[in-house]
Amino acid sequence: MHEQSGDNKYGFETGDNEEWFEVHSSAITNTNPASMVYVTIDTTPICPNMTDREFRKTILSLRDDAVTIIQQRQSELATWSLSSQDRVRAWFGSSDENLRQTLIIGLSALKTVMNGLTATNFIRPDPERDRAVGCTPNLRNLGEVAHVCRPDTATHTIAINTNFCQLPQKSAGKLSSMQLTLVHECTHFMDTFGTLDYPDAYGRTACTWFARNHSDLAINNADSIAWYVLARDE
Repeated sequence: MHEQSGDNKYGFETGDNEEWFEVHSSAITNTNPASMVYVTIDTTPICPNMTDREFRKTILSLRDDAVTIIQQRQSELATWSLSSQDRVRAWFGSSDENLRQTLIIGLSALKTVMNGLTATNFIRPDPERDRAVGCTPNLRNLGEVAHVCRPDTATHTIAINTNFCQLPQKSAGKLSSMQLTLVHECTHFMDTFGTLDYPDAYGRTACTWFARNHSDLAINNADSIAWYVLARDE
């Protein structure tokens, strides 16, 4: 777990048993002794079906497990056995050396970014935050479960919609999941794979079809990489 705990120099508690966690710290000088500084804190949980403490434990545990699986995929790419090549071909329609190298470089970057995630990387959707990190909010996608801003390599903020909270934690068969969504979103960042979302390439079945029919695009599709990493053999 990469969750902050203990005291910091400003005296705030950010322990694992707290419902609150520190977003940022700053030193403030108030030159008017009679004035007061008021801070409004939104205490609405990210997921309505769990406390923020439960959410943090869940999402970071899923992150740790996903990183372990990414490391397994890295080992497979290094040994490059026939079964490893078959897996790559199933999700990307090819197993040539250029694709292998793209995966080697991209998975290394993806692992670094995911290892750096903490509780503060996950927020409720906030249009103003999207604009601040360089994206225009998409207000039309009502079925969205999560989103990121691809150029946001400074904060790697992941906005969690309430639909995310209804997903199973891990994918089984053809089901999407919290873990699959987490990997999917992290592949969008420009310092990992910089992937896109192709409209006909969401879900396990659609991604295998996409690999067969659009092998030139599959490596750029977020769901294709997420399923490549996490899919269990059926």
